[in-house]
Amino acid sequence: MVLVAIAPLPPLDEHSLFVFWCQLLIVLGLARAGGYAARRVGMPRVIGELLAGVALGPSVLGEVWAGGFEWLFPASERQAGLLLGLAWIGIVFLLGITGAEIDTATIRRQGRAATLATIGSLAVPLLVGALVGWRLPDGFLGESTRMVFVMFFAVAFAISSLPVAARILNDLGLTHRPVAQLALGIATVNDIVGWLLLGIVVGVAESGSFEPEPLGVAIVVVLGASWVVLRYGPRVLDRLVDELDRRDGGPAAEISLLTLAVVAVGSLTHAVGIEVVIGAFVAGIAIGSSRLRHREGFAALEAVTNGIFAPLFFAVAGIRVDLTELAEPSVAMWAIVVTLAATVAKFAGSYGGGRLGRLSRRDSLGLGATLNARGALEIVVATVGLTLGVIGSTAYTVIVVMALTTTALTGPLLQRIYR
Repeated sequence: MVLVAIAPLPPLDEHSLFVFWCQLLIVLGLARAGGYAARRVGMPRVIGELLAGVALGPSVLGEVWAGGFEWLFPASERQAGLLLGLAWIGIVFLLGITGAEIDTATIRRQGRAATLATIGSLAVPLLVGALVGWRLPDGFLGESTRMVFVMFFAVAFAISSLPVAARILNDLGLTHRPVAQLALGIATVNDIVGWLLLGIVVGVAESGSFEPEPLGVAIVVVLGASWVVLRYGPRVLDRLVDELDRRDGGPAAEISLLTLAVVAVGSLTHAVGIEVVIGAFVAGIAIGSSRLRHREGFAALEAVTNGIFAPLFFAVAGIRVDLTELAEPSVAMWAIVVTLAATVAKFAGSYGGGRLGRLSRRDSLGLGATLNARGALEIVVATVGLTLGVIGSTAYTVIVVMALTTTALTGPLLQRIYR
């Protein structure tokens, strides 16, 4: 037997811990205040939470008080990882809870509309995104080729943000409408396809060639795992709930079971290159079909997620945004062009697919408005592109503006459509 010595990580010093507690206090406090302010003016809370993060980022706090910004958010990966890890826990819980609200029977009954709207919401934005990427100036490119840049913009246009769409529908009390169930199902497919395509772009950017094997493995694993979880998951969870009752586990044990289920499936999808939120959402659907959905533990986890973890995630996503580059007129102009093109493409594709699928005009518009929300997930995609050198900092800013604008439009549009 061979023992391998593992070097211990150096402990966090008192100052690093103090900075973390200050980050948590300020970010969560402003996120909750921003969410409350957004609701007061008739907008979803997620808009206020994202803008609270932007205010704490380099665009506002970094310009007004550079010293305070550098102290609160020092350039240390380890320090940043503390807050970012906590935020990602929040989005995993949020997607698990959202998945539990999905009625798969409602989506199956609208199979034709779901299929056509999914195709339209992906095909049209992919085409328009590629055309926009081809026309953008060379200054927007990173270190990659124009072709990889075009592929990246196509993916950026096609993706929808399932977490943001779920939060907006929940804030507006629309989650239980059949069209909302359909929209969340389509957003799930949009995200899966988007991450698979992003994986292709990443592979081409890193190696200069396309490797089909990892993509095929990812598709097989995600589809197979989803089928197993949805087919047998509710039954397994019900048996575990019976066991908890026999042992008098109570809400605390139920929260542990919910957490383990969501994290387990999320970890599986993440391992094959599909974002953890997709697995969490699938686990949530299985939870919604089990008795665990109606227990005290679920209600407690839902309250903690909506009160702490979800606002923290959206605010942290906003902190990474730097809008100072928009002072350049040409950049501001292209930001408007990209935002308009992305909005029209997603709306047109979703609405056209919905109408061909025999949805009403109002529900087709509702689909377009919901799927147009790109939010924090688009910012994550932009961050990947910037890190790989596929896009430059200017293109990153433009994509972030598009993400924030499309997200801000979703709530008011849905309110107008479903008065």
